[in-house]
Amino acid sequence: MIAGWELPERALITRDGRRLRLRSATWPADGRCSFRAALRQARDADAPFRDLLFRDLSLDDPSLTAGPSPATSLPLTAGIFHASRCGSTLVANMLGGIGGVQIADEPEALLDLMGPFWTPVPAGVRQDDLRVVLALLGRPMTPAARHFMVKFSCIGLDRLGELEAVAPEMRKVFLMRDPLEVLVSNLRLRPVWSLSFHNPMRRAFHLGMRPTAAADMDIETFIAAVLGRALSLAADRIAGAPAGWLLVDHAELPGAVIDRILPWLGIRPTPDEITGMEREARLYSKGRGDRPAFVPDGDRKRREASAAEIALCERWMREPHDRLRRLWQAQTRPGTS
Repeated sequence: MIAGWELPERALITRDGRRLRLRSATWPADGRCSFRAALRQARDADAPFRDLLFRDLSLDDPSLTAGPSPATSLPLTAGIFHASRCGSTLVANMLGGIGGVQIADEPEALLDLMGPFWTPVPAGVRQDDLRVVLALLGRPMTPAARHFMVKFSCIGLDRLGELEAVAPEMRKVFLMRDPLEVLVSNLRLRPVWSLSFHNPMRRAFHLGMRPTAAADMDIETFIAAVLGRALSLAADRIAGAPAGWLLVDHAELPGAVIDRILPWLGIRPTPDEITGMEREARLYSKGRGDRPAFVPDGDRKRREASAAEIALCERWMREPHDRLRRLWQAQTRPGTS
């Protein structure tokens, strides 16, 4: 084990200013570069943490001595984006099985900066905070680490321009799925961000609306509207600069990780790594310890959808999904990349 790391855990806005929480952690020297697993282990062990004011932090800060210097950080090679429950965890797990890949799976500190809480913070300040957190996340965890990737959540796509400004080398993968399957999945097991529904200001931030415009929504409509907004933001971004994006449909997984994503990123896995990725693809992607075998569930989710859920999907999600579908078709035609 490598001891003495401090991992960025949360970005917080408190009464006295913007704070970054750093959690002491250990890192498996011979395992995957799993940020989520290392942070979970540290939390479970109630490892010490400290909160530092962003305004007092810089990448040369002598207090940031745990682990490699931020000056050695890897640039953000790729961002994995999605509209929720589209197979992104599977993709992250498979990519994490490659020795040279270091992937952070929905790191909360980074998502905080790209989420609704940081909306009142000026854009330039948000970018400075993003630089600090990316540098801490991108410190190489093993000597073999060459590619730093982040799997983002479905929220925060309206801050993508700020992320691109501080990570100009980032290539972007967007995972998509039948929108009714996505909606049913999120309604049956509500995402963490749906808790914002109960706070009028946070609800409005997630929707890009004024609080009065979202005052009469029920939570099912809120979830559908947030998902639809994520699809719409992605479609707008990708249509504006398609060469910087690779679109992958859920139906293409898991094969598309090896056949499309890795070649597009310029990464050539070894035969043993391919075998490991194929083994990972046979398991349920979430959870700890012994995981059950993966069972396709798209047909079941469509069958389970009620008439009200179908109407929500058509109202909020269908049109931006169809735009993404056309962009995906343009990429996957013979002779295109």
